[in-house]
Amino acid sequence: MAQALGEDLVQPSELQDDSSSLGSDSELSGPCPYRQADRYGFIGGSSAELGRGYPPADLIRQREMKWVEMTSHWEKTMSRRYKKVKMQCRKGIPSALRARCWPLLCGAHVCQKNSPGTYQELAEAPGEPQWMETIGRDLHRQFPLHEMFVSPQGHGQQGLLQILKAYTLYRPEQGYCQAQGPVAAVLLMHLPPE
Repeated sequence: MAQALGEDLVQPSELQDDSSSLGSDSELSGPCPYRQADRYGFIGGSSAELGRGYPPADLIRQREMKWVEMTSHWEKTMSRRYKKVKMQCRKGIPSALRARCWPLLCGAHVCQKNSPGTYQELAEAPGEPQWMETIGRDLHRQFPLHEMFVSPQGHGQQGLLQILKAYTLYRPEQGYCQAQGPVAAVLLMHLPPE
């Protein structure tokens, strides 16, 4: 009987090529056991295949070392070698170092130094009910096929909720709009919420 039951089951290898069901209700409510996340964290993405389109490991390591050197002496690098930083940005920031580089490039590290604890205060404060309701309706729409945002109670959606709520409190005259969600979600994929 167990063998008869086993024959009725579809093997995972048979299901991997089924791209017609991407975005179905079953995927939106949780990852399917036969779907794999690609290198960016998207479930069932076409870049799940290894080895294609990747730069060689030694080139990645070389770029990482350049970025480590530049970020360890950031003020000096920006004052003397701005063009080199610009050129390296155009080549791409290695994914392993984005959490270190992006705050330096956009000036977030200066804001954190000048206003320590601001994000924490905003995250702990209660949000405006009108914005919280709207944000709550939009959360599940932000990258529903990304492993970080699949679960409503997961750290991705909860972190995104905190970021969007904190922004509505920080800039009440601007409030919330749907375009903030995807931008904040991409940043959250690489950076801590603050």
